[in-house]
Amino acid sequence: KATEKLTKIVIRNLAFEANKKEIKQLVSAYGQVNSIRLPKKFDGTHRGFAFIDFVTHQEAKAAFAALTNTHLYGRHLVIEWAEDSNNLETIRERASHELARSGAAEF
Repeated sequence: KATEKLTKIVIRNLAFEANKKEIKQLVSAYGQVNSIRLPKKFDGTHRGFAFIDFVTHQEAKAAFAALTNTHLYGRHLVIEWAEDSNNLETIRERASHELARSGAAEF
């Protein structure tokens, strides 16, 4: 899949000590950030990864390239392009999987 238009990256292998403010400081050096999402567990701690949405693809690309060999709290950060979960194709694909799993497509 082409990544030319993507503006969102995911940072995996985040140390649990890392917080949103530190992540923002880390990524904002590469461009303007629209949002940072740090999914949490039921106990309130984060799950060890974060989604960062940049304003432009160029900014996301710069962060992707620069952070690929970065460590935070002694942990090697794993940088990937985040799938756009809101595009129409993804929604349709997810819906068809749900239908197939529920057995609704069998009659």
